[in-house]
Amino acid sequence: MELKDEIGQFATRIKKMLPQVQSEDLTRNALVMPFIQILGFDPSEVQSEAVLDFGVKKSKKVDYTIMKDGEPTILVECKHHEENLDLDDSRLAKYFRKTKAKYGLLTNGLVYRFYTDKMVRSKKKQEPAFEFTLTDTKAATIAKMIEEHKDFFNVDQKAVG
Repeated sequence: MELKDEIGQFATRIKKMLPQVQSEDLTRNALVMPFIQILGFDPSEVQSEAVLDFGVKKSKKVDYTIMKDGEPTILVECKHHEENLDLDDSRLAKYFRKTKAKYGLLTNGLVYRFYTDKMVRSKKKQEPAFEFTLTDTKAATIAKMIEEHKDFFNVDQKAVG
C-alpha cells in the first residue's frame, strides 16, 4: 500500500477514534505510535518513555525516542490531542540540549511539527521545518512532504539544517 493511502486510511480512523481519546497516554498509543509505524519505523527502533540522564535531574522520560546504535536520533514529544503545541513550552527543547538526537517531532496526534536539532537549540523562536494537520491536510500532500523531507526519517543520515 502506498504511503498516501496508509495516511488517508489512518486519518479516517482517527476522526472516528477522537471522542474516545481522553488522555495524553491514549493520544500517544492510539494516534502517535501508529503514525510512527506508518513512517516506516519498526517498533524495535522506538523506545516508549525512554529515560534520559540529565545530570542532577535524572530519569526524565521522552515520550518516544527513535534509536540508532544505542543513541537517540529522533525525539518525539506528545501532547493530548486537544492541547496546543508550543515548542517553547514543551520539554523537547530541553531534551535536545542533553542528547545527540538530530531531529524532533512535537505532536498532539493531529498536528505534527518537525524540527532539526539546530532549530531547537537556537535561542530564536523557530517555526518548524515542516508541519501538517493529519485530519485537515490531504493524504497525498502529507506523503509528498514526508518524501521531500525523508532525511528526517532516515536515522542513518546526518542532520541537515
